[in-house]
Amino acid sequence: MAYCRLVFPLLVLSVVQSYASSVPVFLWGDLSKTSLKSNPLTAVSPKEFEDVLKEELSGDPFTVIFIEETLSVEDFSSKTSDGEVPLRYLRANLGDSYYLPSVTDALEALNSFADVEKENHVKLTENGLSAEIEPEGGNFLFIELKDANERDSRADLLRRHNEFMEDMFTKLHNRYEKVVAIYTARNPSWTVSESHRVRRQATEDNKMYRLDGLLLYVEEILLTESNQTTHLDNLESSTSTFNDTTNTMSTDMKFGADNIQLNFVHKNGYWTFETVVLTRSSLTKVLYPEIEVYSLTDWSYRCGERVTFNSINGTISYSLTFRDMEVCYFVIEPNNL
Repeated sequence: MAYCRLVFPLLVLSVVQSYASSVPVFLWGDLSKTSLKSNPLTAVSPKEFEDVLKEELSGDPFTVIFIEETLSVEDFSSKTSDGEVPLRYLRANLGDSYYLPSVTDALEALNSFADVEKENHVKLTENGLSAEIEPEGGNFLFIELKDANERDSRADLLRRHNEFMEDMFTKLHNRYEKVVAIYTARNPSWTVSESHRVRRQATEDNKMYRLDGLLLYVEEILLTESNQTTHLDNLESSTSTFNDTTNTMSTDMKFGADNIQLNFVHKNGYWTFETVVLTRSSLTKVLYPEIEVYSLTDWSYRCGERVTFNSINGTISYSLTFRDMEVCYFVIEPNNL
C-alpha cells in the first residue's frame, strides 16, 4: 500500500483514539548523525524514538518542533500539476537529515523527552504566531501549524509550511549556535475503520518476497481477466535486471502459467513505478497504473491500499491489483531488515 524508491512501505494508519497513532518524523539541522535508511516495514516505538532523540540532541541544541494536524509519507513526495514539490526545503536538507517514516506516538515521546521547564509552546495561525518567542524561553520550541483555511489545497498548505519552516529555522540559527528542527504531526493523514484494523491484525498471512534488488510485502496479488479473478500466491521464481544507462530496473515474478514484470525508472530526482507487463501463455499485455506512482529519491513513499494496473486496449480487459503493498527498491538490503 505504499511505495518509495527505497521503499513503498505500508503506512501504519491511525484508527480511533484508543489505538496508537504512527506518523512520519523528519529531523534536520545540527544532528549528531544523519540517516535515510530507516526500516519502513516496522513502526518505531516511543522508547526507540526517545533513544534516537537522546543521540541526536546530545549536543544540547535548540530544538524546534513543527507540528502538522495530519501528515503522511505521501506528503513528502507530493507534486503539483506543474511538477512543483511543496516541501522542497526539506528535500534540500536531505543530506543533514534523519527520517523515520513511522513513529508511534511521536508527540507523546517528544513531550516526555523535553524538559517542561525549558519548553515553549506557540501556534501558527492565519494571523501569524500566537505569541512572541522568548529568547530565554528554553531549549524546546513547539509550534503547532494551525493556519489552514477552506481555500487551501493540500499543496498550498504544505508549500506555506515549507516556507515558514525555512524562515523560522534560519532565524533560530542566527540566534543559537546549534539548532535541530523536527517535522511531524498529531495524526496520520490516512485512516481506516476499526473493523478493518482488527481484521488486519488478526490475519497475519501477508507475504514477503525477498527478490534481487526488491523487497515486496503484499497481502495479496489479484489478476483479473474480464470478470475472472486469479490469486497469484505461489511464486516459483524471480529475476531482476538493472540498466545503469537508462536508470531502470525490471523484476520478473513467475506464478505458474502467469508471469508479471514490475518496471521502475529513476529520473529527475524521482523514481516511478511505470508499468507491469503481464504474460499469460502466448499473450503479453502492458498494464498501466490507475494513478501515477512516484516518489522522491532516497526518502519518501507513496501510499495506497489498493494499487491497480490496467490494460488499455483490447477486447479482453486485464487488471493487476496489489493489496496493502510495500516495496523496497534498490537501496535497502533485505538481509539488513
